[in-house]
Amino acid sequence: MMASTWSRYHFLTQRFSLDLLLSLVLTLTWPFTVTGGAAILKGEVGGNVTFHCSGKSVKNIDLLYLQRDNVFVNGYYESKKVPATWNNTKFDRNTSSVFMDNLKVSHRGEYKCHIRYKDEQHINEDSITLSVTAKYSRPIFSPPVCSEETQNCQTTCTSNNGYPESSMIVQAIVTSTNETIRQIWQHVKSVPSPNPSTSLYNITTTVSYNCSNGEIKFSCSVGDVTSDEFSVCAHQDQRSTDIVIMTAICILVVVVMIAGVLCWRRRTGGSMRLERVNTNEAVEISLCEKNGEKEAA
Repeated sequence: MMASTWSRYHFLTQRFSLDLLLSLVLTLTWPFTVTGGAAILKGEVGGNVTFHCSGKSVKNIDLLYLQRDNVFVNGYYESKKVPATWNNTKFDRNTSSVFMDNLKVSHRGEYKCHIRYKDEQHINEDSITLSVTAKYSRPIFSPPVCSEETQNCQTTCTSNNGYPESSMIVQAIVTSTNETIRQIWQHVKSVPSPNPSTSLYNITTTVSYNCSNGEIKFSCSVGDVTSDEFSVCAHQDQRSTDIVIMTAICILVVVVMIAGVLCWRRRTGGSMRLERVNTNEAVEISLCEKNGEKEAA
């Protein structure tokens, strides 16, 4: 009866895939597991990390498995062939570490190192939490769209391929006639949209403003990445300046024209009066001469 039971047990364990070998070892073979501390490992999308599992002599290791959610990643088993490993991982037996490259957002999560040493009967278990981030691209502003009637304008600031989800901060430098004010633009809303295939986020923020207050210089930032300054409404200031200059020129021209007309009228009016006076004097002289001739006769 005991031989039959053992044969059945042996047959069942052989049918399990090697992916679940460690779970069987933990539950059926060794009496207990020693749990170690939790470590945090940080990586970036496209980069690489190394999981260091052993704190003792690497030559004394009988079994080392790196798993995530009971899924085998990579490792070593002295007496058995290990299951298929992740394509982006390599196990270094000299250091008892697992190298992982080409990181993606999907690689983040909690991993467990299961280690058994030859001189021990228990399994040592250490937890390693991998966090994966991606730096957002430098934000870029789109060309503004404005209404000529109301001077209301809109522009968008966009940053792509970042993780985790974040929000965008917009700063504005408003330059008016009397002062310059730097402020955080409060009435904006960031719209994050994840990429289904990569889980990376794109963020777009729409900024609304009015050009009647003068030139505005915007900048937007996500995390530690900030855009170049984006100047708007500068043409409105130039237009106002041009209007003032043109108005002043027109007024000056009108004044000059009026002054010229007045001078011309004064000059022409004086010569006419002079001609009239000279004509009257000539008439009087001729009359006197005629009267003298009559008296002499």
